[in-house]
Amino acid sequence: MVSKWKKMKLALSLNLCNYLPRTLEEEPPSLALNSAETLSDAALLSPLNWPMTPTPSSYRRRLSRSSSKSSKQTCSICLNKMKEGCGHAIFTAECSHMFHFHCIASNVKHGNQVCPVCRAKWKEIPIQKPSLDLPYYPFDRCNNDAAISLFRCLPPSQRAITQGHPEPATFDDDERLEEQIVFDGETEVLKKENRDYVRMMDMKVYPEVSAVPQSKSCENFDVLVHLKAVTGDQISQYRRAPIDLVTVLDISGSMGGTKLALLKRAMGFVIQNLGSSDRLSVIAFSSTARRLFPLTRMSDAGRQLALQAVNSLVANGGTNIVDGLRKGAKVMEDRLERNSVASIILLSDGRDTYTTNHPDPSYKDALAQCIGGLLSVAVQELRVEIEGVSPNVRLSSIKAGSYSSLVTGDGHSGLVDLGDLYADEERDFLVSINIPVEEDGHTPLLKLRCLYINPLTKEITTLESHVLQIRRPEYVAEEKVVPIEVVRQRNRFLAAEAMAQARTLAEHGDLEAAVKAIENFRLVLAETVAAKSCDRFCVALDSELKEMQGRMRSSHMYEASGRAYILSGLSSHSWQRATARGNSRDSSSFVQAYQTPSMAEMLRRSQAMFLVSPSHHRLIQPLLSFASQPKPR
Repeated sequence: MVSKWKKMKLALSLNLCNYLPRTLEEEPPSLALNSAETLSDAALLSPLNWPMTPTPSSYRRRLSRSSSKSSKQTCSICLNKMKEGCGHAIFTAECSHMFHFHCIASNVKHGNQVCPVCRAKWKEIPIQKPSLDLPYYPFDRCNNDAAISLFRCLPPSQRAITQGHPEPATFDDDERLEEQIVFDGETEVLKKENRDYVRMMDMKVYPEVSAVPQSKSCENFDVLVHLKAVTGDQISQYRRAPIDLVTVLDISGSMGGTKLALLKRAMGFVIQNLGSSDRLSVIAFSSTARRLFPLTRMSDAGRQLALQAVNSLVANGGTNIVDGLRKGAKVMEDRLERNSVASIILLSDGRDTYTTNHPDPSYKDALAQCIGGLLSVAVQELRVEIEGVSPNVRLSSIKAGSYSSLVTGDGHSGLVDLGDLYADEERDFLVSINIPVEEDGHTPLLKLRCLYINPLTKEITTLESHVLQIRRPEYVAEEKVVPIEVVRQRNRFLAAEAMAQARTLAEHGDLEAAVKAIENFRLVLAETVAAKSCDRFCVALDSELKEMQGRMRSSHMYEASGRAYILSGLSSHSWQRATARGNSRDSSSFVQAYQTPSMAEMLRRSQAMFLVSPSHHRLIQPLLSFASQPKPR
């Protein structure tokens, strides 16, 4: 009996998908499939019909017949409805599948003479003559034959990243930003009348202890600085900052089959969840890189263009990641207009150290979590300035993880650059200071000032703290307990150091010593006040460290997932930002430690879109269709 995976691979080569088995051992479905369960390759990115698992080739003929009904209602190329008498010519092929005439004519213009739905070879093909009365579309994109056909239309031997039109020398053809007349009015209100109400972040400062005896001096006295961006609800009352997004997609030969299908689904999810003010450009690379389309607003027409472009991608050639990233950066550098937030995302199966290198549906969830953050930026270019108040108070160091920090030579001041914060996101860092002997009843320590750009008003905003001071009695009756917030951050920094040490040992082949290094820190962690009080942060951190130990038990496990898991953990703790680490075996692990509500919501949408009905073994459609779903603000 042919194995299920061989059937899956064979079906993927035909681009036919309709069934999601819950287990690898599950038998294939019966041939009595209804049209709602059959999907075409051309409709791969339709949000209601994204496939999860391919159908064996023996079902091909039955799929062609059963999908004909739905194909008569929707054009499988542009995914729009087909209605007679609405100014659109309809083409019916020999195999009975129907398409908009201009869509299928564009599809066959470059020599593709097979049905996009059933792959039947046609004897009679549609040909569209040039028209002098074509409607005008901005940038000549919506009816651009090269943009619509892209790579599907090219012969297999020529399926490198090429289009009918050469790329411009300068990528200054980005679509103009959406006019924001209403928003500008709101912005004026924010600037003049309600400045305090829309403050984008809060700041708190915690000293290691609240009192130190007058006769005692302290070295490396820790002060915790805690920053938190406003909630997503406060931002949505006005309008979130629009983004410019460039995705750099690997379509090399190694991305064929399941990987390419996962990439298309992930990109379809991104396209669906961008708003009309957001702009997207896609770079595809294999042996060379090519821009599929300029930065384009994700209006209805923009989404259609993006879906067609991504759906037409074919895996072939080598892996020139550098060329892809260089071209993505050029799109950002050359754009004429700029949205408040900009980001480049790379999706590739090249040699990776932060994830496992196997087809995994969780990649889509990782991208969804990333997009959830980008669509909720609350603070940009955050900088914290620290100033010693008392003449004899000196800053000795700043512990800020991977963020840039500086202490001046005289120790009187310092600064930390924390970059952008998403809504509800938090940042913590420790400032170590030296405190002298003091005869007065209190010692002023520090004063802090935050400077950041408000993405809603595009103004530089300043937030200042009160002067932090501690009491200086002659005697302290009992030893003060260090606040749990300070202990928590100390543990985080020490854990990151233990992870880095273990990773170095593992890379040198000494896995036993690597496991021991983590075990030693776990013993230290267990003796802290946070652990003894069952602090949630501490419990999750210990669980994560235990998971890392389990992934370093053998060289095979370390190569397969251990290295990726440790590096992802280091990144998460150093930047204090959520990372996706795939199939963690422990539900209490630290994977969601820095996840914001916006990230969690986008992750929920991603997972809900691909749920399986236990009784019917088919995809559950999202609650809202692509056409009826409200546009993200």
